[in-house]
Amino acid sequence: MSDPFRLDGRTVIVTGASRGIGADVARAISSRGGGVVIVARSADALTELAGSLPGPVATVAGDVADTMVAGEALDAAETLGGTLWGVVNNAGINPYYHPVLETPLAEWDEILQVNLLGAAAFARAVGLALVEAGGGGRIVNLSSIAGLTGLPNIGPYNASKAALDALTRTLAVELGPSGILCNSVAPGTIGTEMVEGLMTANPALKERLVAKAPLGRIGTVAEAAWPIVFLLTDAASFITGQTLVVDGGRLAAG
Repeated sequence: MSDPFRLDGRTVIVTGASRGIGADVARAISSRGGGVVIVARSADALTELAGSLPGPVATVAGDVADTMVAGEALDAAETLGGTLWGVVNNAGINPYYHPVLETPLAEWDEILQVNLLGAAAFARAVGLALVEAGGGGRIVNLSSIAGLTGLPNIGPYNASKAALDALTRTLAVELGPSGILCNSVAPGTIGTEMVEGLMTANPALKERLVAKAPLGRIGTVAEAAWPIVFLLTDAASFITGQTLVVDGGRLAAG
């Protein structure tokens, strides 16, 4: 029996791949034998990451809010020579922090354009390509526990992630007959560069976050990345339409 955790000969597009969870997902895919198309706004960061990956890699510098970027990523995937296998929609933003009643509509538009419509554009483009190729493949959307609960002061972000989970379930139903599995992963607090910077600047914030976690710590980037990669593999061949929560028990603790 071949190793169901390998991705040899398969190419996956990863958005928001310049740092954090996206970069670790790209590294993990590459370490499992897969090819990756890494997409992010920073060309320099993509070039640096690409140079560290052992497997086939292509880079696309662009904003997922620009729907043309999805087509560029598909073109880049063709250059790698492997079989297009799917997409990890990791790109997302959460730049604002205030109550819904104080949130301008322009901020809603900005966040939804990236977190929801950007992911939908990539899911549509990759899904169409997979169906045209005969079916089979994976779509994994990066959600958040923010989409499963009512975290205050980040209303548009919460809504975008809840909508992304709903989109994931719809894709799973519609693409299932073509053998394309669609799932989302909802991390809790993960020690990305951004989060670590916030906690360094505000030690009290770190204390509050740790206090809410039954495991007594926040998660590492790798602990968020590997469940995503698991859903790309044959080991997850009967899992679709699900939101996999990776939060160290935070939701369970209320």
